[in-house]
Amino acid sequence: MTVHMRLLLGLLVFGTIASAQIIFDTDSGAFADDGAALTMLLRSPRRKDVQGITVVSGNVWARSGAGYMSRNVRLLGLPKLPVLIGTEEPLVHTVAMVAKEKPLETDGAFSQPLPTEHPPHGGIDYIIRSIDAAPGKITILAIGPLTNIAVALRMRPDIARKIAGIVIMGGNVHVPGNASKAAEFNFWFDPEAAQVVLRSEIPNKVLFALDVCNNTQFTRQIFDKVVAVKTPITALYREEFGNGYPGFLKNPNVQGYLWDELAATYLIDPSMTTTTETLFLDVDSTFGASYGAVKPLDRDLAPAATPVRVVLNMEFPRVYDLYIKALTAQ
Repeated sequence: MTVHMRLLLGLLVFGTIASAQIIFDTDSGAFADDGAALTMLLRSPRRKDVQGITVVSGNVWARSGAGYMSRNVRLLGLPKLPVLIGTEEPLVHTVAMVAKEKPLETDGAFSQPLPTEHPPHGGIDYIIRSIDAAPGKITILAIGPLTNIAVALRMRPDIARKIAGIVIMGGNVHVPGNASKAAEFNFWFDPEAAQVVLRSEIPNKVLFALDVCNNTQFTRQIFDKVVAVKTPITALYREEFGNGYPGFLKNPNVQGYLWDELAATYLIDPSMTTTTETLFLDVDSTFGASYGAVKPLDRDLAPAATPVRVVLNMEFPRVYDLYIKALTAQ
C-alpha cells in the first residue's frame, strides 16, 4: 500500500476529526513530550490548523506551563499564536489528598509552589468561543489533565455536539497505571474532569492511553539523532530528555516512552494508527486506590455518551521517522 493510499484510508476511517482546526490543550513543562508534540504539529502540513493553545495544570502549574508554551511558539516562528491559561487547579483533587495517595512516579504540579506570575487567562472562554464560531470544525488535542475541557462542557453542555472531535493522551485501559497502580497520570491528576469528558456527547473521541504508549521505544539512538542537529529547539530537547526524563545523558542505556507525541502524530497522519477498539468508558472518581482508573461505562449513568476509540497499536517506525524529522527541521 502506498503512502498516499494509507493516508487516504486514515482520513476515510477517522473522518472530519483529521481535517478540522485544532485547539492544543496542554500541561506543558519546559519542553518534554508536550513541546515535542507541538513542534511536530507546527512543522507539519497542519501548522495553519493550530488555532491556539490553552494551558492546564498537570506536569506543572498552568502559570508556569503558559510561560513555557509562549517561549516555544516564539522559537517555532508563531509569536502571535494565542497561549491562554484555562483552569489552574483540578476540580476536586488537592495536595492534601495526594499526601495520602503517595504516587508511584510523580505528583506533578502538586509538589511545586504556585508561581507568582500572571500570564494571560481566558482559556475556557477561548475554547467555547472557538467552538461556537466554527461548529463541527474544531478538534481538541488534549494532552494534559482534562480540566479545561470539562469546565467548558459544564459551562456550556451544548457545545459537546459542536466539537468535531477530541484526541486525548491519558488513561490506561488494559495495562497498569503510572501515577498509581490503577491510574495514568493525566486522569489521576483530575479524575472528575476525565469522567466528564468520557461521559460527554463529543461525537469523536480518540484515546491514546498507556496501552499504546507502553509499546513505544524511545531510545538513545533516537535522542542522538535529534541532538546531533543544533537548533534552539534541539537545545531544549537535549536538556529535557538528557538530564530530565528519561535521562539519556546520565544513563545511555535507559529507555523511555512516547506519549503526547503519538496523539500529535494521529492528527498529522491518522494512517499510522493500525489497531483500535471502540468502547464506552468511564473514570473512577471515588477517592481511594482506584482513583482515576478507567473502567467500563454504566450506560444508565450517561445514556447520551458517545463511545471512545482506543488506539492500541501504530506503525512505530513511521512514527519515529516523523518525530525525528520534525524535531530536527531547520
